[in-house]
Amino acid sequence: MSEDQVTAVEEQSQPSEPTATIEPTTTNEVSWRDSLPDELKSNASLEKFSDVSTLAKSYINAESMIGKDKMVIPGANTTEDEWNDIYDKLGRPSDPNAYELTAELAEGEPIDEQLMSSFKETAHKHGLSPTQAQGLLDYYNSISSQSMVDLENNAVLAQEQSQRELREEWGRSYEENLNKASNVGKQFFGEDVFGLQLSDGSNLGDNPALIKGLSKMASIVSEDVFAGDKTAASSSANMQQQINDLTAPNGPYWNKMDPQHEATVQKVLALREIVSG
Repeated sequence: MSEDQVTAVEEQSQPSEPTATIEPTTTNEVSWRDSLPDELKSNASLEKFSDVSTLAKSYINAESMIGKDKMVIPGANTTEDEWNDIYDKLGRPSDPNAYELTAELAEGEPIDEQLMSSFKETAHKHGLSPTQAQGLLDYYNSISSQSMVDLENNAVLAQEQSQRELREEWGRSYEENLNKASNVGKQFFGEDVFGLQLSDGSNLGDNPALIKGLSKMASIVSEDVFAGDKTAASSSANMQQQINDLTAPNGPYWNKMDPQHEATVQKVLALREIVSG
């Protein structure tokens, strides 16, 4: 082994010098509260402020609120007097009649003063300000107007649908059957019966089932029942006489083989139903 190799082995055999350990340095966090007196720096109410700037903003805001009206924040146990105090501070008028409201109605439509008075009393009871009351009234008038438009549209659609259905079924007899139905309806239910409005906005006279029924009724009962004076036509005595004539012995009413038997029976049944009311 050469001299250089011996020297290298000896150097490797020597213990290495210990490495110095670097201890981490710690710094104490400095808070803006540290400069305060001891009785203040530990006050819990200051802990929510991260710096002096935040504290200053809070102070300025609190200063601006001095002298302003205060109100109770309502909760489950808020009394009626406290609620009234809250409503008044939020702008409720002192009296229901103090509301100055405008009702946007259709041209020529009068204002229902009783309804308006009731609305003001209700608005005052529930603590509405004039702006809130007007907004609620505007909304009600809007949906009310739209409902009227919808009813009118429904009436037009119902009339068109009824006419189309009856024309398709009756064809050339449409006008004749319609007149028969109209005469029967007016004779026994009054002149205005067909103008009665239903819940969907359509008129009773636009109900195809009713018109068909009245037309059928007119065909079953002899036309002379509905002709002439209304009082005489609707007379029970007049109808009873027809019943007697139709049910006379040896007539079609009693003879099932007679071609007129079924029609006669139907006429008698219809007359009896009318007489019985």
